[in-house]
Amino acid sequence: MTEILNCPDSECPKDWERLSPAGETDIHVCTVCLKAVYRCATKADAELREQAGHRAALCAK
Repeated sequence: MTEILNCPDSECPKDWERLSPAGETDIHVCTVCLKAVYRCATKADAELREQAGHRAALCAK
């Protein structure tokens, strides 16, 4: 399981692998909140996404 960061929604599966692809390799969409979740290769990238208010998943490509 690859946890979704910065997601307060309790109904969210919070698992990158369970989200729907959004047509981009590094973006999936949560079917609960309909927000984009960005796959990040490094902790620094994930932190930047979080600071911007985005959802992020820290996982290797």
